[in-house]
Amino acid sequence: MITPDAATAWSTAPAEPAKMLVSGGVGTGKTALLVEVRTALRAAGRTVLARPPRSEDPPDAAVVVDDAHLLPAPDVDRLTELVADPARTVVIAAEPRLHDPSLTSLRAALAREAPPITLGPLTAADVHRRALDALGAAPPAETLHAVLVATAGLPFLVDAAVSGLASGPDGIEAATRVALVERLRRVEEPVLDTLLVTSLSQDLGPDDVAAALDVDHGEAQRLVDVARASGLIAPGHSATFAAALHRGVAQLAGAARHHRLETALLHTQWDRSTLSMDLALQLAEHGLRDARLADALADLAARHRTRPALAARLYRAAGEMGADGAGSSLADALALTGDCATAGRLADQLLGSELAAERAAAVRIAASVAMHDGSAVQAAELFRWLGAYPDAVVGAAAVVAALGVGDAPTARAALAVDASGPPTSSARAARGLADGLLMTVDGTYPAAVARLAQSTSAQAAAIVTPDSAPALVALVALHGGDSVRARSVLGRAVHDTGPDLGFTAARHALLHGWVRMLDGQLTAAAADVAAASGAPLHRRDALWAAALQTAIARRAGDSGAVHKHWHAAMEVLTEYSVDLYALLPLGELWVAAARLGQVDLVRPALDEAFNLLAALGDPSLWAIPLHWAGVHAGILSSAPSAVAPHGQALTAAAAHSPFARALANAGRTWLRVLANHVDADEVAAAARALVQFGLTWDATRLASQAALQTPDGRTSGAMLQLARDLKFASADPVDVSATPSATSATSFPAPAATAQARPSASTARLSDREREVAELLLQGLPYRDIGSQLFISAKTVEHHVARIRRRLGAESRSELISMLRAILETPPG
Repeated sequence: MITPDAATAWSTAPAEPAKMLVSGGVGTGKTALLVEVRTALRAAGRTVLARPPRSEDPPDAAVVVDDAHLLPAPDVDRLTELVADPARTVVIAAEPRLHDPSLTSLRAALAREAPPITLGPLTAADVHRRALDALGAAPPAETLHAVLVATAGLPFLVDAAVSGLASGPDGIEAATRVALVERLRRVEEPVLDTLLVTSLSQDLGPDDVAAALDVDHGEAQRLVDVARASGLIAPGHSATFAAALHRGVAQLAGAARHHRLETALLHTQWDRSTLSMDLALQLAEHGLRDARLADALADLAARHRTRPALAARLYRAAGEMGADGAGSSLADALALTGDCATAGRLADQLLGSELAAERAAAVRIAASVAMHDGSAVQAAELFRWLGAYPDAVVGAAAVVAALGVGDAPTARAALAVDASGPPTSSARAARGLADGLLMTVDGTYPAAVARLAQSTSAQAAAIVTPDSAPALVALVALHGGDSVRARSVLGRAVHDTGPDLGFTAARHALLHGWVRMLDGQLTAAAADVAAASGAPLHRRDALWAAALQTAIARRAGDSGAVHKHWHAAMEVLTEYSVDLYALLPLGELWVAAARLGQVDLVRPALDEAFNLLAALGDPSLWAIPLHWAGVHAGILSSAPSAVAPHGQALTAAAAHSPFARALANAGRTWLRVLANHVDADEVAAAARALVQFGLTWDATRLASQAALQTPDGRTSGAMLQLARDLKFASADPVDVSATPSATSATSFPAPAATAQARPSASTARLSDREREVAELLLQGLPYRDIGSQLFISAKTVEHHVARIRRRLGAESRSELISMLRAILETPPG
């Protein structure tokens, strides 16, 4: 926008003939600028005319005409002729109407003499200055933003809004509304009708206006030109301002005329097949009720089901008009966005539907919400009530819910019914997911994951299910020790999950963080938790988030955070019905409970989990990670008898599971290390096998533990170097079959061998003074307080800590704290 100081320009040489065009919409300041021009000219002794000159007027009079767009064509043509007179001063202000031939000629003639001055919306800096002048102080940035949004920067509205600043946001809106309506009262009725129509959508042009207002094309073109030249409708204006303009025009038009015009617009757009989604929504949300509009909204919603938030808005509007099938579709869309409470209420209302398809959809949605809220039992009950249903997607959802509670017969029955629908890609993907999940119970991991992989290859249907295919595939992969596949599947899922997919976004992010946590990438895992926790979490995600935070804190050696997050997780767990898909967080909470001496609190959930596994026939694939957690929990609890059954379970599974074999060997090695029997080759093989299955952090802790437990300096150094190599470098893949075989470790050491597994002071290689410093450091005391207790300076404490860190080979404070805990408190789990 160009806004020169016209008064100054004219006062310097007002006697010189000049030509100027001032162009702008309503209320942009054209009149004020011409007042300054006239004042300057008159002050210089010039005669000023505010209209086209007549024969009796002085021949050298300056012609300064405002609102030239309102003049009849002959007068405009007369002004155009005057522009050609070099002795004349001609200053014209007009709206930028592009389809008025006379005005176009005048504008072109003036543009040849001098660049036009274009007045338009004010900038944020302009608004700031006006507000500062009015208030005497700079308003907050959010207030300035509110003014710009409410006024579109139009000067006459900005001035009104600034006058209402003292009354806050409501004052801004009220003052702007009054000023807008007052200005609209001066607009001719056909233009008002045009503004009412065109304020609904920027895409509407003269043809649309002609059809809706029932005028010829020429008149429609003139009306649209006038409406656009006013500056009240423009591509740069916000939807908020367009809505305010529409309300203002509707207020002047009255309810009956408003309804009649919008109905006419709907019918003409429908007949021409040009009804856009935005316009349909606008009309619906303005209260227009029409069967054709309902059908259009339902059709648009079906086409945009991959955008759940938009689909929900469309389905809601269609449902309010009575569109068939909108209820379950709306519930689906709402659930996908994460609004499970509303989706659940809608689904509950549809459970009594007379239509079998609608009942099945309601069960699927309600069960999905139940699983999301940590109630797998309720989900399974819903599918039992529905019974076997001949739809692949519903059947797959039933399998997920039934297996989740350990009900394999119901899961198999759900797939025994032939699907009645066509073999679409979504149907095939659903069948692959269901078959693969059943194979995790009845078959081997390679066969199960090969079938499951087919469920992620097809584009996901825009409906909610108890869990997403990527999440289930990743869970199976994690339980099978296939961290590479889990990372790959989740990486794609996190990338592909849109911001409005609240049902799966947090789920995928948390599982991705879990993979990173197991790999020792604690900072990255914490970032995934933060990304997932941007909005309030449903119970399933809340459990995973709290357990993941507990796992990160435990691995970082932060006892305070472990205590905090574990208790938060336990609050969620008390209201959670344990299912097959929550065994990983449960295992982590078990280990943390052992460290905190609170295993009794997690025991009911553990009993529930093991009973669930027993009901499924103790499938080793799902049980392996929980038994690995049991090994660590037993070690941390100093309960050798508690370790043995889990070690035996891992050893039994090792015959047909490389992952179980690696864990069995690592567990046996870990217990030998804690009993002060460190075999460097055995530790290296066990640690590298753990890395192959994505358990990098466990591998580094095993190596570090070995370094702390051996009195041999050379072996200790080698073990610390191994830990650093595993942590900071990409370890070469290991052939698990080359590690100590299951037959050489048929079970973990007998309980008696682990009775004295806790590390002793003599193996830590710390001096008495260093041990005193380390013990106080673990209490979280700063160097000054440690020095006060030991009667040494803080600087001396710092030197002791530096020596301890070098001696242990710790490369960070968190690693140092973890190692000291291994020496002075309990071994890491």
